[in-house]
Amino acid sequence: MKQRKISAGMVLAYLLLMACTKKQAEEFKPEAPETPGAKVSYAAVIDPIFKARCNGCHSAGRSGSVAWTFSGLSSVTADADRIKNAVLVKKSMPLGGSLSATDLQSIKDWFDQGMQP
Repeated sequence: MKQRKISAGMVLAYLLLMACTKKQAEEFKPEAPETPGAKVSYAAVIDPIFKARCNGCHSAGRSGSVAWTFSGLSSVTADADRIKNAVLVKKSMPLGGSLSATDLQSIKDWFDQGMQP
């Protein structure tokens, strides 16, 4: 019985890790600013990044929604400190993938600019 629980736990962990893939991130190209520090628009730059790289795991009902649920600008600004820490400091998100240097710079610039819509 104990062996079955261990096996089931391992299978569940594997499935959760495989649910968030790098392929999600390969399907879009946000409108990144030409130069670092340029004005970053949430609608044109940040929202497409979060939709492609966060929404797959952090949308309502998905495994990552336990930690944070992505539902647009208000959800990002409400949890800004945790997101900055996971994405920009620890670089632990997205799970099982990575963000390009351009995406990371755009996100950093947007946070630094006061997270304007």
